[in-house]
Amino acid sequence: MEQLAEVPDDIMESGEDYQIIISGWWVHIPELGLNLHEGIFCNYDGEEGGYLPDFAVTVVKEEGQTEEEWIYYEQDGFLITLANYLHGKTDLGNLEQLFCFIRMPDGSQQAEE
Repeated sequence: MEQLAEVPDDIMESGEDYQIIISGWWVHIPELGLNLHEGIFCNYDGEEGGYLPDFAVTVVKEEGQTEEEWIYYEQDGFLITLANYLHGKTDLGNLEQLFCFIRMPDGSQQAEE
């Protein structure tokens, strides 16, 4: 059985009162040249002295963009976010059929069982 890899998360964007943290792994869609990341939008809580999760987001990036670069994100799952980014130009059924695979950065550590 293959082991899952531990992939550190990245801070995609940060402001005085918020952070968007994205997963270090992503789903690559070669036909569109796009990568999809899961993420969490966090708000700063002064009482706690840190950022607390508020809601999940899906982030769309063009292939080759750095951690800080992105082209679109919204509070929805992969399929709906991708459809909205494409402005409904592609049928949901066709989007579901696109070839995709999970990518991880080089140097990811194998998870311990």
